[in-house]
Amino acid sequence: MRSMPLRRAWIYVGVACLILVVHQAFYYRDLGADAVDDAYISFRYAHNLVTGNGLVFNPGERVEGYTNFLWTIILALFMRLGMDPSPVAIVLGVVFSTATLWLVYLFSRVASLKSPAVPVIATVCLALDGSFALWAVSGMETSMFAFLVLAALTSYVWEWQEGKPGLLSGALIALAAMTRPEGALVLVVIVIHQVVARLVVKRQLLSAADIARVGAFLAVYLPYFLWRYYYYGFLLPNTFYAKVTVRDSVAQHTRGLRHVAAFVRLHLGWLGPLLILVPVLKRRFSFWFTGLLAVVLAYVAYIVYVGGDWSVGRFFVPILPLAYILVATGLVEAYESLRERVGRLISSRSVLISLRYAALVCLTLGCVALVSSSSLHGEHELFVTRFQAARATHARVAMGKWLRENVLADTFMGVDAAGQIPYYAGLTTLDMFGVNDVHTAHLQVEDMGQGLPGHEKFDFDYIMWRGPDLIIASAAFLDGSDMYQRVEVPWTDDPWLYDFLFVYRHKGWSGWR
Repeated sequence: MRSMPLRRAWIYVGVACLILVVHQAFYYRDLGADAVDDAYISFRYAHNLVTGNGLVFNPGERVEGYTNFLWTIILALFMRLGMDPSPVAIVLGVVFSTATLWLVYLFSRVASLKSPAVPVIATVCLALDGSFALWAVSGMETSMFAFLVLAALTSYVWEWQEGKPGLLSGALIALAAMTRPEGALVLVVIVIHQVVARLVVKRQLLSAADIARVGAFLAVYLPYFLWRYYYYGFLLPNTFYAKVTVRDSVAQHTRGLRHVAAFVRLHLGWLGPLLILVPVLKRRFSFWFTGLLAVVLAYVAYIVYVGGDWSVGRFFVPILPLAYILVATGLVEAYESLRERVGRLISSRSVLISLRYAALVCLTLGCVALVSSSSLHGEHELFVTRFQAARATHARVAMGKWLRENVLADTFMGVDAAGQIPYYAGLTTLDMFGVNDVHTAHLQVEDMGQGLPGHEKFDFDYIMWRGPDLIIASAAFLDGSDMYQRVEVPWTDDPWLYDFLFVYRHKGWSGWR
Protein backbone atom coordinates (compact mmCIF):
# COMPACT_ATOMS: atom_id res chain seq x y z
CA MET A 1 0.00 0.00 0.00
CA ARG A 2 1.43 3.37 -1.04
CA SER A 3 2.55 5.98 1.42
CA MET A 4 0.45 9.13 1.19
CA PRO A 5 0.34 12.65 2.62
CA LEU A 6 -2.48 11.73 4.97
CA ARG A 7 -0.52 11.20 8.18
CA ARG A 8 -2.20 14.01 10.12
CA ALA A 9 -5.70 13.01 9.04
CA TRP A 10 -5.78 10.17 11.58
CA ILE A 11 -6.05 12.74 14.38
CA TYR A 12 -9.30 14.07 12.92
CA VAL A 13 -10.55 10.54 12.32
CA GLY A 14 -9.95 9.85 16.02
CA VAL A 15 -12.03 12.91 16.88
CA ALA A 16 -14.76 11.64 14.54
CA CYS A 17 -14.73 8.34 16.43
CA LEU A 18 -15.32 10.19 19.71
CA ILE A 19 -18.19 12.14 18.16
CA LEU A 20 -19.69 8.88 16.90
CA VAL A 21 -19.52 7.21 20.33
CA VAL A 22 -21.26 10.20 21.95
CA HIS A 23 -23.91 10.09 19.21
CA GLN A 24 -24.38 6.37 19.81
CA ALA A 25 -24.73 6.90 23.56
CA PHE A 26 -27.60 9.29 22.84
CA TYR A 27 -29.43 6.60 20.87
CA TYR A 28 -28.55 3.83 23.31
CA ARG A 29 -30.30 5.77 26.06
CA ASP A 30 -33.38 6.57 24.00
CA LEU A 31 -33.72 3.01 22.72
CA GLY A 32 -34.16 1.93 26.31
CA ALA A 33 -30.55 0.81 26.90
CA ASP A 34 -31.26 -2.41 25.06
CA ALA A 35 -31.18 -3.94 21.60
CA VAL A 36 -34.20 -3.41 19.33
CA ASP A 37 -36.86 -6.10 19.01
CA ASP A 38 -35.65 -7.45 15.66
CA ALA A 39 -32.21 -8.14 17.12
CA TYR A 40 -33.77 -10.59 19.56
CA ILE A 41 -34.89 -12.80 16.67
CA SER A 42 -31.23 -13.61 16.05
CA PHE A 43 -30.66 -13.94 19.79
CA ARG A 44 -33.34 -16.63 19.91
CA TYR A 45 -31.77 -18.55 17.04
CA ALA A 46 -28.38 -18.30 18.74
CA HIS A 47 -29.87 -19.45 22.04
CA ASN A 48 -31.46 -22.51 20.47
CA LEU A 49 -28.18 -23.34 18.76
CA VAL A 50 -26.27 -23.11 22.03
CA THR A 51 -28.83 -25.23 23.90
CA GLY A 52 -28.66 -28.00 21.31
CA ASN A 53 -31.94 -27.37 19.47
CA GLY A 54 -30.29 -26.34 16.21
CA LEU A 55 -30.32 -23.04 14.34
CA VAL A 56 -34.09 -22.67 14.64
CA PHE A 57 -36.64 -20.28 16.09
CA ASN A 58 -38.89 -23.02 17.47
CA PRO A 59 -37.35 -26.40 18.30
CA GLY A 60 -38.26 -28.90 15.59
CA GLU A 61 -39.18 -26.21 13.00
CA ARG A 62 -36.50 -25.47 10.41
CA VAL A 63 -37.46 -22.01 9.21
CA GLU A 64 -34.81 -19.42 8.31
CA GLY A 65 -36.33 -16.40 10.01
CA TYR A 66 -33.03 -14.53 10.19
CA THR A 67 -30.80 -13.00 7.49
CA ASN A 68 -27.53 -12.68 9.37
CA PHE A 69 -25.95 -16.12 9.72
CA LEU A 70 -22.41 -15.00 10.56
CA TRP A 71 -23.63 -12.42 13.09
CA THR A 72 -25.85 -15.02 14.74
CA ILE A 73 -22.98 -17.52 14.97
CA ILE A 74 -20.71 -14.89 16.56
CA LEU A 75 -23.38 -14.11 19.15
CA ALA A 76 -23.85 -17.82 19.80
CA LEU A 77 -20.14 -18.11 20.63
CA PHE A 78 -20.47 -15.36 23.25
CA MET A 79 -23.66 -16.92 24.60
CA ARG A 80 -21.85 -20.24 24.88
CA LEU A 81 -19.52 -18.43 27.29
CA GLY A 82 -22.53 -17.39 29.37
CA MET A 83 -22.70 -13.78 28.17
CA ASP A 84 -25.91 -11.78 27.63
CA PRO A 85 -26.33 -11.27 23.85
CA SER A 86 -27.85 -7.78 24.03
CA PRO A 87 -24.86 -5.86 25.50
CA VAL A 88 -22.49 -8.03 23.47
CA ALA A 89 -24.29 -7.17 20.25
CA ILE A 90 -24.37 -3.47 21.09
CA VAL A 91 -20.66 -3.37 21.95
CA LEU A 92 -19.82 -5.24 18.75
CA GLY A 93 -21.88 -2.72 16.80
CA VAL A 94 -19.92 0.14 18.33
CA VAL A 95 -16.62 -1.62 17.59
CA PHE A 96 -17.49 -2.32 13.96
CA SER A 97 -18.83 1.20 13.36
CA THR A 98 -15.74 2.91 14.79
CA ALA A 99 -13.53 0.44 12.90
CA THR A 100 -15.37 1.50 9.75
CA LEU A 101 -14.25 5.11 10.31
CA TRP A 102 -10.63 3.95 10.49
CA LEU A 103 -11.23 1.85 7.40
CA VAL A 104 -12.32 5.00 5.55
CA TYR A 105 -8.93 6.48 6.44
CA LEU A 106 -7.17 3.30 5.26
CA PHE A 107 -9.17 3.34 2.03
CA SER A 108 -7.98 6.89 1.38
CA ARG A 109 -4.38 5.74 1.67
CA VAL A 110 -4.93 2.67 -0.49
CA ALA A 111 -6.73 4.65 -3.18
CA SER A 112 -3.91 7.24 -3.15
CA LEU A 113 -6.23 10.17 -2.55
CA LYS A 114 -4.34 13.44 -2.77
CA SER A 115 -6.35 15.41 -0.24
CA PRO A 116 -6.43 14.42 3.45
CA ALA A 117 -9.70 16.36 3.65
CA VAL A 118 -11.58 13.48 2.01
CA PRO A 119 -11.29 10.94 4.86
CA VAL A 120 -11.77 13.71 7.45
CA ILE A 121 -15.00 14.95 5.87
CA ALA A 122 -16.26 11.41 5.21
CA THR A 123 -15.65 10.18 8.77
CA VAL A 124 -17.13 13.29 10.40
CA CYS A 125 -20.25 12.93 8.23
CA LEU A 126 -20.56 9.28 9.22
CA ALA A 127 -20.19 10.18 12.90
CA LEU A 128 -22.97 12.78 12.60
CA ASP A 129 -25.30 10.63 10.49
CA GLY A 130 -28.30 9.52 12.52
CA SER A 131 -28.75 6.23 10.69
CA PHE A 132 -25.11 5.23 11.06
CA ALA A 133 -25.15 6.00 14.80
CA LEU A 134 -28.54 4.47 15.62
CA TRP A 135 -28.17 1.13 13.91
CA ALA A 136 -24.72 0.59 15.41
CA VAL A 137 -26.35 0.28 18.85
CA SER A 138 -29.45 -1.58 17.68
CA GLY A 139 -27.95 -5.00 18.39
CA MET A 140 -28.26 -5.91 14.73
CA GLU A 141 -25.64 -6.88 12.16
CA THR A 142 -25.79 -3.62 10.22
CA SER A 143 -22.44 -2.16 11.30
CA MET A 144 -20.60 -5.44 10.82
CA PHE A 145 -21.97 -5.72 7.29
CA ALA A 146 -21.00 -2.11 6.49
CA PHE A 147 -17.48 -2.81 7.75
CA LEU A 148 -17.11 -5.96 5.64
CA VAL A 149 -18.41 -4.25 2.49
CA LEU A 150 -15.91 -1.40 2.82
CA ALA A 151 -13.13 -3.85 3.74
CA ALA A 152 -13.87 -5.88 0.62
CA LEU A 153 -13.81 -2.77 -1.59
CA THR A 154 -10.60 -1.52 0.03
CA SER A 155 -8.98 -4.89 -0.71
CA TYR A 156 -10.38 -4.83 -4.24
CA VAL A 157 -8.79 -1.46 -4.99
CA TRP A 158 -5.48 -2.53 -3.43
CA GLU A 159 -5.43 -5.75 -5.47
CA TRP A 160 -6.00 -3.79 -8.67
CA GLN A 161 -3.28 -1.26 -7.95
CA GLU A 162 -0.72 -3.81 -6.80
CA GLY A 163 -1.58 -6.49 -9.35
CA LYS A 164 -2.47 -8.96 -6.59
CA PRO A 165 -4.88 -11.92 -6.94
CA GLY A 166 -8.35 -11.24 -5.59
CA LEU A 167 -8.17 -13.76 -2.77
CA LEU A 168 -8.62 -11.31 0.10
CA SER A 169 -11.48 -9.34 -1.45
CA GLY A 170 -13.21 -12.59 -2.49
CA ALA A 171 -13.03 -13.97 1.04
CA LEU A 172 -14.25 -10.68 2.55
CA ILE A 173 -17.18 -10.51 0.14
CA ALA A 174 -18.08 -14.07 1.12
CA LEU A 175 -18.06 -13.10 4.80
CA ALA A 176 -20.26 -10.10 3.94
CA ALA A 177 -22.68 -12.38 2.06
CA MET A 178 -22.81 -14.69 5.09
CA THR A 179 -23.65 -11.64 7.22
CA ARG A 180 -26.33 -10.30 4.87
CA PRO A 181 -27.53 -11.89 1.59
CA GLU A 182 -26.96 -8.54 -0.15
CA GLY A 183 -23.24 -9.27 0.05
CA ALA A 184 -23.68 -11.41 -3.06
CA LEU A 185 -24.83 -8.27 -4.89
CA VAL A 186 -21.48 -6.64 -4.06
CA LEU A 187 -19.68 -9.56 -5.72
CA VAL A 188 -21.77 -9.22 -8.88
CA VAL A 189 -21.07 -5.50 -9.09
CA ILE A 190 -17.34 -5.97 -8.52
CA VAL A 191 -17.10 -8.68 -11.17
CA ILE A 192 -18.86 -6.47 -13.73
CA HIS A 193 -16.78 -3.46 -12.74
CA GLN A 194 -13.58 -5.49 -13.00
CA VAL A 195 -14.47 -6.72 -16.50
CA VAL A 196 -15.29 -3.20 -17.73
CA ALA A 197 -12.14 -1.74 -16.14
CA ARG A 198 -9.90 -4.35 -17.75
CA LEU A 199 -11.50 -3.85 -21.14
CA VAL A 200 -11.11 -0.08 -20.96
CA VAL A 201 -7.66 0.14 -19.37
CA LYS A 202 -5.89 -3.04 -20.42
CA ARG A 203 -7.97 -4.31 -23.35
CA GLN A 204 -8.32 -7.58 -21.46
CA LEU A 205 -11.50 -9.35 -20.41
CA LEU A 206 -10.30 -11.34 -17.41
CA SER A 207 -7.16 -12.31 -15.58
CA ALA A 208 -6.12 -15.01 -13.15
CA ALA A 209 -6.48 -12.45 -10.35
CA ASP A 210 -10.15 -11.96 -11.19
CA ILE A 211 -10.83 -15.68 -11.31
CA ALA A 212 -9.06 -16.05 -7.96
CA ARG A 213 -11.52 -13.58 -6.43
CA VAL A 214 -14.55 -15.59 -7.51
CA GLY A 215 -12.80 -18.79 -6.47
CA ALA A 216 -12.07 -17.43 -3.00
CA PHE A 217 -15.68 -16.31 -2.66
CA LEU A 218 -17.02 -19.73 -3.64
CA ALA A 219 -14.55 -21.55 -1.41
CA VAL A 220 -15.90 -19.69 1.63
CA TYR A 221 -19.54 -19.13 0.66
CA LEU A 222 -20.56 -22.24 -1.28
CA PRO A 223 -20.29 -24.75 1.62
CA TYR A 224 -22.42 -22.42 3.76
CA PHE A 225 -24.99 -21.97 0.98
CA LEU A 226 -25.30 -25.71 0.34
CA TRP A 227 -25.72 -26.34 4.05
CA ARG A 228 -28.44 -23.72 4.51
CA TYR A 229 -30.31 -24.94 1.40
CA TYR A 230 -30.21 -28.50 2.76
CA TYR A 231 -31.15 -27.36 6.27
CA TYR A 232 -33.98 -24.94 5.43
CA GLY A 233 -35.04 -26.01 1.93
CA PHE A 234 -35.26 -22.60 0.21
CA LEU A 235 -32.87 -20.56 -1.88
CA LEU A 236 -33.56 -17.38 0.10
CA PRO A 237 -34.29 -16.71 3.78
CA ASN A 238 -37.90 -16.93 4.89
CA THR A 239 -37.79 -13.24 5.78
CA PHE A 240 -37.30 -12.34 2.10
CA TYR A 241 -40.49 -14.15 1.12
CA ALA A 242 -42.30 -12.54 4.07
CA LYS A 243 -41.35 -9.00 3.04
CA VAL A 244 -40.93 -9.01 -0.76
CA THR A 245 -43.01 -10.06 -3.75
CA VAL A 246 -41.71 -10.83 -7.23
CA ARG A 247 -45.16 -10.64 -8.85
CA ASP A 248 -47.14 -7.49 -9.58
CA SER A 249 -44.48 -5.49 -7.78
CA VAL A 250 -45.15 -2.01 -9.18
CA ALA A 251 -46.52 -0.76 -5.85
CA GLN A 252 -43.53 -2.28 -4.07
CA HIS A 253 -41.09 -0.48 -6.36
CA THR A 254 -43.03 2.77 -6.02
CA ARG A 255 -42.79 2.53 -2.25
CA GLY A 256 -39.07 1.83 -2.63
CA LEU A 257 -38.63 5.01 -4.64
CA ARG A 258 -40.48 6.98 -1.97
CA HIS A 259 -38.24 5.45 0.67
CA VAL A 260 -35.10 6.47 -1.22
CA ALA A 261 -36.48 9.97 -1.78
CA ALA A 262 -37.31 10.32 1.93
CA PHE A 263 -33.82 9.19 2.91
CA VAL A 264 -32.20 11.67 0.51
CA ARG A 265 -34.44 14.46 1.79
CA LEU A 266 -33.31 13.76 5.35
CA HIS A 267 -29.65 13.80 4.27
CA LEU A 268 -29.37 17.37 2.93
CA GLY A 269 -31.56 16.72 -0.08
CA TRP A 270 -29.92 16.31 -3.44
CA LEU A 271 -26.74 18.14 -2.39
CA GLY A 272 -24.92 14.84 -1.81
CA PRO A 273 -25.78 13.30 -5.21
CA LEU A 274 -24.89 16.59 -6.92
CA LEU A 275 -21.48 16.65 -5.23
CA ILE A 276 -20.86 13.07 -6.36
CA LEU A 277 -21.46 14.27 -9.91
CA VAL A 278 -18.60 16.80 -9.73
CA PRO A 279 -15.81 14.29 -10.53
CA VAL A 280 -18.07 12.72 -13.15
CA LEU A 281 -18.59 16.06 -14.91
CA LYS A 282 -14.84 16.67 -14.73
CA ARG A 283 -14.36 13.19 -16.27
CA ARG A 284 -12.12 11.96 -13.50
CA PHE A 285 -13.11 8.32 -13.71
CA SER A 286 -10.62 6.68 -11.39
CA PHE A 287 -10.83 2.96 -10.71
CA TRP A 288 -11.79 3.34 -7.07
CA PHE A 289 -14.34 6.09 -7.74
CA THR A 290 -16.24 4.11 -10.38
CA GLY A 291 -16.11 0.99 -8.19
CA LEU A 292 -17.67 2.71 -5.18
CA LEU A 293 -20.20 4.50 -7.34
CA ALA A 294 -21.24 1.24 -9.03
CA VAL A 295 -21.86 -0.47 -5.67
CA VAL A 296 -23.83 2.51 -4.32
CA LEU A 297 -26.06 2.73 -7.40
CA ALA A 298 -26.68 -1.02 -7.50
CA TYR A 299 -27.52 -1.11 -3.81
CA VAL A 300 -29.94 1.80 -4.11
CA ALA A 301 -31.61 0.00 -7.02
CA TYR A 302 -31.93 -3.07 -4.79
CA ILE A 303 -33.57 -0.99 -2.03
CA VAL A 304 -36.07 0.30 -4.58
CA TYR A 305 -36.76 -3.23 -5.81
CA VAL A 306 -37.54 -4.67 -2.36
CA GLY A 307 -39.77 -1.72 -1.49
CA GLY A 308 -37.64 0.02 1.11
CA ASP A 309 -37.90 -0.51 4.84
CA TRP A 310 -40.01 0.58 7.79
CA SER A 311 -36.99 2.38 9.27
CA VAL A 312 -35.49 5.64 8.03
CA GLY A 313 -32.03 4.50 6.98
CA ARG A 314 -31.21 0.96 8.15
CA PHE A 315 -30.96 -0.35 4.59
CA PHE A 316 -28.64 2.51 3.59
CA VAL A 317 -26.07 2.09 6.38
CA PRO A 318 -23.93 -0.47 4.47
CA ILE A 319 -23.32 2.03 1.66
CA LEU A 320 -23.05 5.18 3.76
CA PRO A 321 -19.24 4.93 4.09
CA LEU A 322 -18.93 4.58 0.32
CA ALA A 323 -21.38 7.40 -0.31
CA TYR A 324 -19.63 9.81 2.06
CA ILE A 325 -16.24 9.07 0.49
CA LEU A 326 -17.77 9.96 -2.89
CA VAL A 327 -19.48 13.07 -1.50
CA ALA A 328 -16.29 14.23 0.23
CA THR A 329 -14.34 13.71 -2.99
CA GLY A 330 -16.86 15.78 -4.93
CA LEU A 331 -16.82 18.49 -2.30
CA VAL A 332 -13.01 18.73 -2.38
CA GLU A 333 -13.03 18.74 -6.19
CA ALA A 334 -15.61 21.54 -6.22
CA TYR A 335 -13.60 23.59 -3.73
CA GLU A 336 -10.35 23.12 -5.68
CA SER A 337 -12.04 24.15 -8.93
CA LEU A 338 -13.49 27.26 -7.28
CA ARG A 339 -10.13 28.09 -5.74
CA GLU A 340 -8.37 27.80 -9.10
CA ARG A 341 -10.89 30.07 -10.82
CA VAL A 342 -10.76 32.66 -8.07
CA GLY A 343 -6.96 32.50 -8.16
CA ARG A 344 -6.95 33.25 -11.86
CA LEU A 345 -9.24 36.25 -11.43
CA ILE A 346 -7.77 37.66 -8.21
CA SER A 347 -4.18 36.87 -7.40
CA SER A 348 -4.49 37.81 -3.75
CA ARG A 349 -3.40 35.53 -0.91
CA SER A 350 -5.86 37.15 1.52
CA VAL A 351 -8.74 36.37 -0.82
CA LEU A 352 -7.71 32.71 -1.02
CA ILE A 353 -7.43 32.54 2.77
CA SER A 354 -10.88 34.10 3.09
CA LEU A 355 -12.19 31.53 0.64
CA ARG A 356 -10.75 28.73 2.77
CA TYR A 357 -12.40 30.06 5.93
CA ALA A 358 -15.68 30.53 4.09
CA ALA A 359 -15.47 26.90 2.98
CA LEU A 360 -14.86 25.80 6.56
CA VAL A 361 -17.87 27.81 7.76
CA CYS A 362 -20.05 26.26 5.04
CA LEU A 363 -18.78 22.80 5.93
CA THR A 364 -19.54 23.37 9.62
CA LEU A 365 -23.05 24.56 8.82
CA GLY A 366 -23.51 21.53 6.60
CA CYS A 367 -22.47 19.22 9.45
CA VAL A 368 -24.94 20.89 11.80
CA ALA A 369 -27.67 20.53 9.19
CA LEU A 370 -26.78 16.86 8.67
CA VAL A 371 -27.06 15.88 12.33
CA SER A 372 -30.25 17.92 12.70
CA SER A 373 -31.91 16.45 9.62
CA SER A 374 -30.71 12.84 9.61
CA SER A 375 -30.65 12.34 13.37
CA LEU A 376 -32.90 14.68 15.38
CA HIS A 377 -35.61 15.06 12.72
CA GLY A 378 -34.78 11.75 11.03
CA GLU A 379 -34.08 8.56 12.93
CA HIS A 380 -34.92 9.95 16.36
CA GLU A 381 -38.20 11.56 15.40
CA LEU A 382 -39.38 9.07 12.78
CA PHE A 383 -38.17 5.84 14.38
CA VAL A 384 -37.30 6.20 18.08
CA THR A 385 -40.19 8.53 18.93
CA ARG A 386 -42.75 7.37 16.37
CA PHE A 387 -42.41 3.69 17.30
CA GLN A 388 -41.97 4.44 21.03
CA ALA A 389 -38.77 2.42 21.00
CA ALA A 390 -37.91 2.58 24.72
CA ARG A 391 -41.47 1.90 25.82
CA ALA A 392 -41.78 -1.01 23.39
CA THR A 393 -38.53 -2.53 24.60
CA HIS A 394 -39.37 -2.31 28.31
CA ALA A 395 -42.91 -3.61 27.75
CA ARG A 396 -41.89 -6.59 25.63
CA VAL A 397 -39.03 -7.58 27.90
CA ALA A 398 -41.28 -7.39 30.96
CA MET A 399 -44.00 -9.40 29.20
CA GLY A 400 -41.58 -12.10 28.09
CA LYS A 401 -40.10 -12.52 31.56
CA TRP A 402 -43.54 -12.62 33.15
CA LEU A 403 -44.76 -15.29 30.72
CA ARG A 404 -41.75 -17.49 31.46
CA GLU A 405 -42.69 -17.49 35.15
CA ASN A 406 -46.48 -17.67 34.86
CA VAL A 407 -47.52 -19.99 32.01
CA LEU A 408 -46.81 -23.65 31.33
CA ALA A 409 -43.76 -24.45 29.20
CA ASP A 410 -45.84 -26.11 26.45
CA THR A 411 -47.90 -22.95 25.85
CA PHE A 412 -48.19 -21.95 22.18
CA MET A 413 -48.07 -18.19 21.63
CA GLY A 414 -48.81 -15.81 18.74
CA VAL A 415 -47.11 -12.38 18.53
CA ASP A 416 -46.89 -9.38 16.23
CA ALA A 417 -43.24 -8.73 17.22
CA ALA A 418 -41.06 -11.82 17.12
CA GLY A 419 -38.08 -10.67 19.18
CA GLN A 420 -38.07 -9.82 22.86
CA ILE A 421 -41.27 -11.54 24.01
CA PRO A 422 -40.45 -14.96 22.47
CA TYR A 423 -36.81 -14.74 23.55
CA TYR A 424 -37.55 -14.13 27.22
CA ALA A 425 -40.70 -16.27 27.37
CA GLY A 426 -39.01 -19.29 25.79
CA LEU A 427 -42.35 -20.50 24.38
CA THR A 428 -43.16 -21.99 20.99
CA THR A 429 -44.19 -18.93 19.01
CA LEU A 430 -45.95 -18.01 15.78
CA ASP A 431 -44.99 -14.66 14.29
CA MET A 432 -48.25 -13.49 12.76
CA PHE A 433 -46.40 -11.56 10.02
CA GLY A 434 -44.57 -14.66 8.85
CA VAL A 435 -40.97 -14.16 9.94
CA ASN A 436 -40.80 -17.71 11.26
CA ASP A 437 -43.73 -19.21 9.36
CA VAL A 438 -43.42 -20.61 5.83
CA HIS A 439 -47.14 -20.46 5.04
CA THR A 440 -47.54 -16.77 5.86
CA ALA A 441 -44.24 -15.79 4.23
CA HIS A 442 -45.25 -17.35 0.91
CA LEU A 443 -48.72 -15.79 0.77
CA GLN A 444 -49.59 -13.88 -2.40
CA VAL A 445 -50.88 -10.46 -1.34
CA GLU A 446 -52.70 -8.46 -3.99
CA ASP A 447 -51.88 -5.01 -2.61
CA MET A 448 -48.27 -5.84 -1.68
CA GLY A 449 -46.27 -2.64 -1.51
CA GLN A 450 -49.05 -0.44 -0.19
CA GLY A 451 -48.60 -1.17 3.50
CA LEU A 452 -45.81 -1.03 6.06
CA PRO A 453 -42.78 -3.01 4.80
CA GLY A 454 -42.48 -6.38 6.51
CA HIS A 455 -46.02 -6.17 7.93
CA GLU A 456 -48.20 -6.87 4.89
CA LYS A 457 -48.58 -10.66 4.92
CA PHE A 458 -51.14 -11.58 7.53
CA ASP A 459 -53.53 -14.56 7.32
CA PHE A 460 -56.18 -14.19 10.01
CA ASP A 461 -57.94 -17.48 9.17
CA TYR A 462 -54.63 -19.33 9.29
CA ILE A 463 -53.83 -17.87 12.71
CA MET A 464 -57.24 -18.95 13.98
CA TRP A 465 -56.64 -22.42 12.51
CA ARG A 466 -53.29 -22.69 14.29
CA GLY A 467 -55.07 -21.56 17.47
CA PRO A 468 -52.31 -20.17 19.71
CA ASP A 469 -53.05 -20.49 23.41
CA LEU A 470 -52.09 -16.85 23.91
CA ILE A 471 -51.83 -13.94 21.49
CA ILE A 472 -49.78 -10.92 22.55
CA ALA A 473 -50.19 -7.86 20.33
CA SER A 474 -49.79 -4.11 20.36
CA ALA A 475 -53.30 -3.64 18.93
CA ALA A 476 -56.68 -4.76 20.27
CA PHE A 477 -57.55 -6.64 17.10
CA LEU A 478 -59.32 -9.63 18.72
CA ASP A 479 -61.91 -7.82 20.80
CA GLY A 480 -65.27 -9.49 20.13
CA SER A 481 -63.69 -12.70 18.84
CA ASP A 482 -65.55 -15.98 19.34
CA MET A 483 -62.28 -17.83 20.01
CA TYR A 484 -60.30 -15.36 22.10
CA GLN A 485 -60.90 -13.32 25.19
CA ARG A 486 -58.85 -10.33 26.29
CA VAL A 487 -57.48 -10.92 29.77
CA GLU A 488 -56.06 -8.57 32.36
CA VAL A 489 -52.98 -10.16 33.89
CA PRO A 490 -50.45 -8.50 36.23
CA TRP A 491 -47.44 -8.71 33.94
CA THR A 492 -46.26 -5.24 35.03
CA ASP A 493 -47.20 -2.63 37.61
CA ASP A 494 -46.23 0.23 35.30
CA PRO A 495 -49.36 1.66 33.60
CA TRP A 496 -47.18 3.28 30.90
CA LEU A 497 -46.05 -0.19 29.84
CA TYR A 498 -49.31 -2.00 30.60
CA ASP A 499 -51.27 -0.04 28.00
CA PHE A 500 -48.76 -0.92 25.27
CA LEU A 501 -49.63 -4.62 24.95
CA PHE A 502 -52.86 -6.60 24.82
CA VAL A 503 -53.12 -10.20 26.00
CA TYR A 504 -55.67 -12.59 24.49
CA ARG A 505 -56.37 -16.07 25.84
CA HIS A 506 -57.84 -18.89 23.80
CA LYS A 507 -61.20 -19.64 25.43
CA GLY A 508 -60.35 -23.32 25.69
CA TRP A 509 -56.98 -22.79 27.36
CA SER A 510 -56.14 -22.61 31.05
CA GLY A 511 -52.39 -22.99 31.27
CA TRP A 512 -51.58 -20.45 33.95
CA ARG A 513 -49.18 -21.57 36.61
